Amino acid sequence: MLSSLSDIRSLRVTVMGLGLHGGGLASSLFFVSQGAVVTVTDLRDAATLQPARDRIRAFEAEQRGSRGGQARVEPLRTVLGEHRRRDFTDTDLVIKNPAVSPDSRFLEAARSRGIPIETDISVFLRLAGNPLLAVSGSKGKSTTASALHHCLRQRYPDAGLGGNITVSPLSFLTTLGPEDPVVLELSSWQLADMKDKKLLKPRVSIMTRILPDHQDKYSDMAAYVADKKLLFRDQEADSFALFNASDRAQDSFADETAAQARYYADRPLLSGREGAFLRGHDGVIRTPAGEERLFGPRLRLAGRHNRMNLLAAGLAAAVFGLDHDSIRGSLESFAGIEHRHRVIIGGGRMEDS
Repeated sequence: MLSSLSDIRSLRVTVMGLGLHGGGLASSLFFVSQGAVVTVTDLRDAATLQPARDRIRAFEAEQRGSRGGQARVEPLRTVLGEHRRRDFTDTDLVIKNPAVSPDSRFLEAARSRGIPIETDISVFLRLAGNPLLAVSGSKGKSTTASALHHCLRQRYPDAGLGGNITVSPLSFLTTLGPEDPVVLELSSWQLADMKDKKLLKPRVSIMTRILPDHQDKYSDMAAYVADKKLLFRDQEADSFALFNASDRAQDSFADETAAQARYYADRPLLSGREGAFLRGHDGVIRTPAGEERLFGPRLRLAGRHNRMNLLAAGLAAAVFGLDHDSIRGSLESFAGIEHRHRVIIGGGRMEDS
């Protein structure tokens, strides 16, 4: 099992799914850069995946340049237009794209040989001990994660942001300092891939509003919600889980985690309940010390739904330890999602915002 970067050298790794918008590309380049022998396989053909293939060629050229013109002994190998069973049985590790069904016959072939199946998220969590803040939900999670990252960067300039927001955390793992916090936006599929691994233990989790979604992929709404609950299922008692008190679907969530529950809502919270809420156009945070304004009426993002997203982000930053003045300045200067209009090589895929 991977526990350090040195464990990767000379491993045979199969990455399932190169992807059009990053997909397995970041995972492939990460493992190659750490000395693994990598095969990346995708059902789509070479012409369709040309942008990713161009990025691979550019990476290999960079590698040759850094080695004084010497070609790599083991370049990244691509198998496009098909999956081959032997690539999943004659290997040491399989990296699964979140969009791939866990019931895939190729993954079953790997399991039959006892070959570990991981994702870029699980590999990151095995290798990085950085403070983690994780966000999920149906709507608003990209904005919430990005706003939280914006807050954290005021104290931690090298804080990371990755996951479903289209940036694989493996793309910045080796540049993190030991205390740099990382914000991960996680889709229901990414969470499902974490089930029973006992790896996802964020210091702070945030659940945004839950609505019927991806019901073409789930048997019913209960199955979808069950995957969402994996966000906070393995948190520990010294961590915080933030729930939307305006969302009745989340009424029982606090009973299903060991984390300390905090709440945010679009109206004042019940008396004595710690958290944050909207009072008119203001965001207010409530702690045992009293109530304080977290942001005012003038924000750069329009809409009450965005006020709720910023409220959740500000509350998360506060329980993580940032001072309220810093949070207020960050939220009022936040202009929106940096990644919305540009393609980034990464391990996630846009599910919703």
